[in-house]
Amino acid sequence: MRAALWLLYGFVLIGIVVLWSGCASYTLEVKNVSLYNEGVKILDSTQPKSKVRIEVGQGKVGGSSGIPLAIFILAQNLANQPTIFDKTNVRIYQNNQEIPALSEGELKTDSYDFGSVIESYHLYLPPAPMPDVPVGIPFVYRGYMGGFYVYDYVIISARERMQQQMRLDENRAKRAIILASVLQKNTLEPKGIPKGGFMLYAPSGFKEGLIQVSVNVNGEIHSFELELKK
Repeated sequence: MRAALWLLYGFVLIGIVVLWSGCASYTLEVKNVSLYNEGVKILDSTQPKSKVRIEVGQGKVGGSSGIPLAIFILAQNLANQPTIFDKTNVRIYQNNQEIPALSEGELKTDSYDFGSVIESYHLYLPPAPMPDVPVGIPFVYRGYMGGFYVYDYVIISARERMQQQMRLDENRAKRAIILASVLQKNTLEPKGIPKGGFMLYAPSGFKEGLIQVSVNVNGEIHSFELELKK
């Protein structure tokens, strides 16, 4: 009987430890900020054959609601030949260990606090019900171009898809917005417009300390630093 009680006690302790680790909350700090846009922290890196910009809107990661780390990444090709840019070009590390990005399958099925991410990038959901007429609210985040890139604004089909998603319930709509804005495979044309999207990471994969973000474009490595603090 006593052995069974000790075994039960052990399982309870393990459950508490797992629960506690899953609820760890961090303050996110961004180093070497180039500029700010409505609270979003922007970091720029320029090399001879490429430019990269990363944007970080949130100030918290983790917590009881499970806020993922979301980084918006834009890349521009300054070389003379087209190049491919997708998720494989982005790597982040902590304590010399690579942290895998959330897959689209995980984003569709796992429970994360996408609302905090959406609000930090000013992707606000309007109250339901929505009118049938189009509205000019940015349901797909496209990044801040001021002082870095200049090109004509082009309406993309993802925006139209997001307007349809607004008729879904709030949680499904938030998830749909994130999925529509995730980094996909793009061809970067020479001297063409920048392209990019969100990379998202599970909060459970992090600890307190520095995070290195590495973005490879045309063989050039653009490095950025973030830091998590309790």
